[in-house]
Amino acid sequence: MLIQIRVPWAFLVRDYRLDVSYKLGFLFRVLSAVLNVGIYYFIARVFNATAAPYLNAYGGSYFAFVILGVAFSEYMSIGMSAIGESVRDGQTTGTLELLLLSPTQLLTTLFSSSLWSYVFATLRVLVYLVVGIFLGIDYGNANVPFALLTLVISIVSFNALGLFAASVIILMKRGDPLGWALRVGSLMLSGVYDPVDVLPGWLRSVGQALPLTHSLELLRRSLLLGEGFAKLGAELLSL
Repeated sequence: MLIQIRVPWAFLVRDYRLDVSYKLGFLFRVLSAVLNVGIYYFIARVFNATAAPYLNAYGGSYFAFVILGVAFSEYMSIGMSAIGESVRDGQTTGTLELLLLSPTQLLTTLFSSSLWSYVFATLRVLVYLVVGIFLGIDYGNANVPFALLTLVISIVSFNALGLFAASVIILMKRGDPLGWALRVGSLMLSGVYDPVDVLPGWLRSVGQALPLTHSLELLRRSLLLGEGFAKLGAELLSL
């Protein structure tokens, strides 16, 4: 049991020290979240009126809609790519065999390799949310417990697809075609930048097969409107 705790902690400390050793790059990655909020704020001032009919289910603000979409899609990107990148690094550096022979369970090692990515993503998400508040987003009615439950289930879903993509990397021994397709498809079809209702019917059907579609629907409506199990139970079951 002790090793199951020590291994994730060792990975977290290692990756943290590596990341902060490049102080300028670390700072820029945090500040880029602030810049992104500013960019979407001014874009929203152009599109709020024209997009209003599609945004009624989320409170009517395109700015709030897109900020939550961009912020929480970071967890999707990590879940679908971090494990695969760890496997690919092991292949290119010749350490994959050592990981397989390690007394630590392989799943523990793989998930531990993405732990710092999730911590840093959470920092960026908080930057998105806080700066958004200063620019007018209202979370006064937020159903935080339901949103946190949604986030946990979402991360599990994203990592499940990430494991599937990593298995393809092991088979093909190069590239990450499945992970790339899932990430790009999710960004296009899951309502990150625009409501899914603007898509043609057949694309909406494809989007319903992606966990990010349901995740963003749940997060937006729970954080912006305060909705919970009564209205979102079926959506949560889909996720």
